[in-house]
Amino acid sequence: METLVLQILQYGSTPALIALAFAVGFLAKKIEENGRKDEERSRRITETLSERIDGLEGRFEERFAVHARKIDELNNRVACVERDYLPREDHYKDTAGWRAELNRIFDVIVRQLEKNR
Repeated sequence: METLVLQILQYGSTPALIALAFAVGFLAKKIEENGRKDEERSRRITETLSERIDGLEGRFEERFAVHARKIDELNNRVACVERDYLPREDHYKDTAGWRAELNRIFDVIVRQLEKNR
């Protein structure tokens, strides 16, 4: 490259400037061409990413709907269990008074039997 420039300079500055202008023009075309290719590549990547994101959103919505149905079903089951089966604490609260009354009744019966003897 150096020798080419030195040989062109032997003919004067005008041919050297013309060669330089040609080289700059050629490089500018290459840069524009690379820019167009980059724009096309970025457009394709953007389209591909958009398609994949749309697909992911669709699958997410499907999975979300499935899980929402499962959660509703499980909530219904829990509600049925709470409704149909008495919780242990409530059972103890309800029967605690009955036990005390039964113990008092047994005491009354024992006293009556002792009086009758």
